[in-house]
Amino acid sequence: MAQCPRSKASFDAAPIDIHPSSLALNMKKTIFLALAFATASTAFGAAELKITAAAMASQYDSDSDAASKFTDKQLALTGKLLSLESGITDDDVVGKLGDDPDTAVRVSFADKASADKVRPRIGQKVTLHCFGAYSTTYPAATDCKFR
Repeated sequence: MAQCPRSKASFDAAPIDIHPSSLALNMKKTIFLALAFATASTAFGAAELKITAAAMASQYDSDSDAASKFTDKQLALTGKLLSLESGITDDDVVGKLGDDPDTAVRVSFADKASADKVRPRIGQKVTLHCFGAYSTTYPAATDCKFR
């Protein structure tokens, strides 16, 4: 028969000795597993929204709140690569993805290497992996990469 040290109540269970060091170890394991899961789900594109450039442009035409639907979301954006041009600096590259240059999604690349990798595909259908960029006047994506 065991007795609770605080309430002095008796009970039929053996007391469990919990040391602060074992609690800290369990917390470290839990945090590690949570971070590993979050990293794995992001690395495999679990949260990536697959959409065509034409569909994204269409939503901008029909919905005044479309920008908030795409801002900071991971996108797998598919469409015809219409153009690539130098941006503000030599390392910045911007382009248009879609069917019509006037309504195309404006894309900017994560780095010059990503833009150089997709450059030979101008005029072809490609899928870019980007983040939606906030723009109320036209569809836009940033940090694009071509895999």
